[in-house]
Amino acid sequence: MVAFLRRTRVRLTLAYTVGAAVVLSAGGVAFWLVFSDLSLAAIDNSLRGEAQILAAGLHASGESVLFNGSSTLPSRAPDGSSIGAMVVASDGRVVDQAGQAVRARTVLASLRASPKTGGAPVLDTVVAGGVSQRALVQRIDVGGGQTDALVLNRPLDEYQQSLNLAAALLGVTGLVLAVGSALSAYWLAGRVLRPVRIITLTARDLSEHSLDRRLNLNLPDDELGSLAQTFNQMLDRLEAAFSALQRFTADAAHELRGPLTALRSEVEVVLQRPRGPEAYRDSLGIVLAETERLSRVTDQLLLLARADVGTLEPACRTIDAFDLLEETAERWRPLAAGTRVNVAVHLPQEGTVWGDPDLLRRLLNNLIDNAIRHTPPGGTVTLSCQLGRTRWRLGVQDTGAGVDPALRPILFLPFAGSDPGRSREGGGAGLGLALAAAITRAHKGTISLEEGPPEGAHFLVELPCGPA
Repeated sequence: MVAFLRRTRVRLTLAYTVGAAVVLSAGGVAFWLVFSDLSLAAIDNSLRGEAQILAAGLHASGESVLFNGSSTLPSRAPDGSSIGAMVVASDGRVVDQAGQAVRARTVLASLRASPKTGGAPVLDTVVAGGVSQRALVQRIDVGGGQTDALVLNRPLDEYQQSLNLAAALLGVTGLVLAVGSALSAYWLAGRVLRPVRIITLTARDLSEHSLDRRLNLNLPDDELGSLAQTFNQMLDRLEAAFSALQRFTADAAHELRGPLTALRSEVEVVLQRPRGPEAYRDSLGIVLAETERLSRVTDQLLLLARADVGTLEPACRTIDAFDLLEETAERWRPLAAGTRVNVAVHLPQEGTVWGDPDLLRRLLNNLIDNAIRHTPPGGTVTLSCQLGRTRWRLGVQDTGAGVDPALRPILFLPFAGSDPGRSREGGGAGLGLALAAAITRAHKGTISLEEGPPEGAHFLVELPCGPA
């Protein structure tokens, strides 16, 4: 039962029903009070009208009072309702009465307790014979210098019955409306929460094999519409992440399988028959080269994994920018000369940068290695640097075939595909640019492929000059 009451649909229904009940109760009470006042005012107006008629027809005749010359006091009002009438002298003596008149003592006590109203009648509710009566007391001049009190009373049993009937009708009507409001609120809450239920069922049935599912709900641009749109966007991101993970796993397996296959093949060949020392030395050289390649790919994968989970924390310190860049360029010149590629530098004579020396060297090595491998013989790789007050701009530009515009969105992803002009045939595993981007992000910087000349690629890295 507690779990049922904690459901959002039930709580919304209860809240709406309670609010509707409060409004209906307040409206019913207000209506009942207005109806009571209007009904009592109608009785008072009836008594005032009858008092005016009697006051105009009452005249003194000795110690008695005659109505219209000889008639006795009427016992019914013009509307046919039963009334009591009585004329009381100033000394308290009842001169005449008709119908079920109240006691003179009760009326005179009410008259004395009422404020001075001149000639206006006094209206009050009294109890006579166990029955509530509405009584009117008015002083009248019956002639001959005699002033008496005219008393009219009317039983309130019909008035009470009408009030009870009105209260019963209001109660039944309020109950029916409250029940109807509860049912309507429960239905409306179900309709409103239906998209949430669909989203819940969709999320419950999701798996890595059904990330292509989307919510097709015709919702307005409100909170629920925004929730459905956000859910679809989340599915888009999850699908893209799973697809990237699958591609990454497949590419990593492919890159690791190459060295392992070469190692196994070489070992199997060596073990087929005895060989001389020179043959063993050559085989061990091949094994060493493939092991280095396997170690390099594994190291890059581990570094990318640390960057993805946010645990790649650079050990930053102040570094001389000229020494760092010149040392890196000198280390790559012999390798570039072997492929007849010139390495040119445009560096500042002084200036410092803030970063991890080892990670920055790896960043530069990856960019320069990528540029050399994709620059044809006779081409040039240019390393440039501009130091500002807060940031430094590092550029690595080659004169190769350039980058296909279709590859720009995925250029910095691990194992990103490339066009034939920029393939991995030079020994790369497709992780260099992805690792460079990860190192740049770890230093709170940015890396991009600039829109340069028709030939070649120009990579631009911006890093802060000092600690953030």
